[in-house]
Amino acid sequence: MKKILLTLLLALPFCIATKAQDFRVGVTGGYNLSSPSGYKSQSGFHVGVKGELGLPIVTKGLYMDFGLMLSSHGWKSPGYYYDGNYAPSAGEKPDKPSSGYTSDNKCTPYYLSIPLHTGYKFSIGRNISMFVNAGPYFNIGLFGKATETITANNGTVSQKTTSNVFSDKMCNRFDWGLGFRAGTEITRHVQLSIGYDWGLKNINKSGVDSKNRTFVASCAYMF
Repeated sequence: MKKILLTLLLALPFCIATKAQDFRVGVTGGYNLSSPSGYKSQSGFHVGVKGELGLPIVTKGLYMDFGLMLSSHGWKSPGYYYDGNYAPSAGEKPDKPSSGYTSDNKCTPYYLSIPLHTGYKFSIGRNISMFVNAGPYFNIGLFGKATETITANNGTVSQKTTSNVFSDKMCNRFDWGLGFRAGTEITRHVQLSIGYDWGLKNINKSGVDSKNRTFVASCAYMF
């Protein structure tokens, strides 16, 4: 129930903005390059809807920017080598190759991403504007998969899969942080932008302190 209420609260700006004359809605999508602290980077995507609410009553060019998007993140771990001298009496699992092995991990979580930014837009020529915006974002974990690949010294390869990284308590379901975007708007419809999201919450429940770090490149069409 708390998660449903939180989602409704974060979506409230869309409901309010639909009654405003300076409101626009559009579709957006693009590329994510996730590099969570402590892990290797992994490519992903985002796709969804976004809205803009102009604030001319404050100053010309000021606006609010918000969205609802499906966003994939993720990470890969370095290939750690283990000598295989496990000790079952110490709680270690005896299902690993006793001759030594390398363990590689890959995790791909999917979130409902909700950015809530404040921005400024200014004209640089006929039908061309530049814009910048920044503010918080909130991620709600939906689903995702993690795979551990174990390669023994003799070349045998096996895999262990976690079907849902959130329900299996591998990753925290809720994430939040700060984001920044800068880009160009053409003919008041096409927007091209790049940006960065700086996560402020530990996303890993396994004890490793890891926070999302995501480079973003987007293309949007505003109606």
